[in-house]
Amino acid sequence: MGEINKKIKFVKFKGGLGNQLFQYAFLKNIERYCNCKVKGDFSHYNNLIKEDLIRVPRILKMNVNIDIATEKDLKKVLIFKSFKFNPKSKKYKMSTVFETLFNRKYFFEFDRKYRTVKDIINYIIFDGYWQSWRYVKNVEKILKKEITLRDKISKKNAIFIDKVTKEESVFIGIRKGDYHSTKKSMNRYGIFDENYFNRAIEIIKRKVLNPKFYVFSNDIDWVKNNIKFDEKVIYREKKDQVNDLEELFVLGSFKHAIIVNSTFYWWGAWLINNKDKIVIAPKEWFNDGSKIDIVPPEWIKLSRRN
Repeated sequence: MGEINKKIKFVKFKGGLGNQLFQYAFLKNIERYCNCKVKGDFSHYNNLIKEDLIRVPRILKMNVNIDIATEKDLKKVLIFKSFKFNPKSKKYKMSTVFETLFNRKYFFEFDRKYRTVKDIINYIIFDGYWQSWRYVKNVEKILKKEITLRDKISKKNAIFIDKVTKEESVFIGIRKGDYHSTKKSMNRYGIFDENYFNRAIEIIKRKVLNPKFYVFSNDIDWVKNNIKFDEKVIYREKKDQVNDLEELFVLGSFKHAIIVNSTFYWWGAWLINNKDKIVIAPKEWFNDGSKIDIVPPEWIKLSRRN
């Protein structure tokens, strides 16, 4: 192993809550391996346009332990100062490309393959999504303590959680929205039709006595109009929800889960505290065949194609 750089290291945070949690797990892996100070770079959220304001650093409302990088910190290690630009702008994209090409301290994760921390530890800035169950497993005890709510959960959700913890409850997480917004994203993420969900339901029914199915989605009306379930389901209506942060812990109160290729639902399934839990996840996480090491071996991988 090469000499570990003992300078302060930085992990960039970007995307929604599910992505932030994977980035946090990766940060904890870096801390653990090099026994050095690691700061979270949240500058990605400084210049968001109105349409992207859902993607704010909600992870900071959990009991996580993150030392946040200042602009002064970032100026010392970045050449092209991407923190000045909107993440969707050409200037931001070009500054990231140039940083990757010319800054030897900067590691950009250009695909979603798993990399050991050992192989990249000598970099100082880490820009990626780090979506692997292995990063999570390495620091699982820490994450179980810290991925908890700072504020008390609302009374409305506390009542609902009490209900589903007494049942053989199964959440079905269906993401639509931005996954279907462009041809490019459609090709990348694909569609999960009723065939996938009904096959998953049958697997649960063979293994669980009297399961009760609840459907969660960021577009519940679309689900009602387009997915025909062979089993009775209960829809999680928008009026029942408080916010996406609490919703994550609502998911974690279930006994079992059926998910699509969403990091938010992935973490909801991970949070389930049931030693006999059954989680069904896509065998092909990306529709275009891109490699990713996100689904843990103990979860059931179900092909989205019959």
